Amino acid sequence: MRFSSGSRLKPKTLKPKSSRKSSRQVEGLGSIGVVAPSAKVPQIELDLGVAKIKAAGFKVDVHPQCRKTHLFFAGTDEERASALIDCAKDPEISVIWCARGGSGAIRVLPLLDRWKPASRDRSRKLLIGYSDATALMDYVHRKWGWSILHAPMPSMRKFSVLESADWTAIQSWIRKERAAAPWEGLKLEFWTQPPKKRISGTLIGGNLTVWNGLLGTPYAPKPAKSLLFFEDIDEAHYRIDRMVQQQILSGAWDQVQAIVLGNFMNCRDYAPSVLKSQPHSGDLDRLLNAPTPEELQPLRATLEQKEGLRKIWTDVGQRLRIPVVFGLPVGHGPDVSPLPLGADYRLTPEGILELVNWDWFND
Repeated sequence: MRFSSGSRLKPKTLKPKSSRKSSRQVEGLGSIGVVAPSAKVPQIELDLGVAKIKAAGFKVDVHPQCRKTHLFFAGTDEERASALIDCAKDPEISVIWCARGGSGAIRVLPLLDRWKPASRDRSRKLLIGYSDATALMDYVHRKWGWSILHAPMPSMRKFSVLESADWTAIQSWIRKERAAAPWEGLKLEFWTQPPKKRISGTLIGGNLTVWNGLLGTPYAPKPAKSLLFFEDIDEAHYRIDRMVQQQILSGAWDQVQAIVLGNFMNCRDYAPSVLKSQPHSGDLDRLLNAPTPEELQPLRATLEQKEGLRKIWTDVGQRLRIPVVFGLPVGHGPDVSPLPLGADYRLTPEGILELVNWDWFND
């Protein structure tokens, strides 16, 4: 099955380079289908990203839904769900790459329930994305038997200038080549007491805010016995603390074995501004309604970004009696290395995260 007429979006600015070598590298691999299950897609950035993927020798089919707009989404819920199902049913597509994140993926989950893959549709596919795609990753892994890769998406500006090590790993893993991860051998920082022996388990997770939004729904992940990975962007410390407290109080993390933290970009501590001094009665109304910046001061001293995060997550680890390790270069940035999820890992007492087995390699 191919997409309808006009479904392939051709890059307008860059022409992909091809070579015999790249063609041989992707021999036997189906096309990469690009869909947009979340927010509206910037077309110029998408064209640049698709050109980069094609230049690496991959065949790419961009679903026409990626051009759609509805409110702040890339089309209606129905259009976005149907695009993903189109790619899921297409036997010529091996990899589905989310065009971008944003918001909206959680809205399509009930619509995806209508498709139950028959045995002939059960060939393993790979879903690539991160951020808002977190809402889809656990779903397609558990219900459709897909593999999942937490990695940058083609309509991000940063995608066209990825670090060489990151792009090499992404290409190799798509081809099912067991290449080294960019973070392989990196010593992470324990924020709790290190474990006395290696901890083994399946690594799941993604964006903390999106993950937390699934709590209490039929689509909430089941992290028992797993290692949890989280990253986030633009969340104040108090909001991060609120989310993790909700998870702890719900019991969702009771049997988690360890927590691995990636980037928390622009996640800072904020303190409200308050009056510096007691106002005079004649100036009370003005001071309460429109004080000048000079007449205000922070309610308290704010915590440095890493210090605040450390206090929040150290408390989580101590309460759950599990190790928490920080520093994986994965997330919104500044480092955006790829990370297979739903895969088996080991976390060593030295803080080394080791990829042991990934189902994508096994087919």
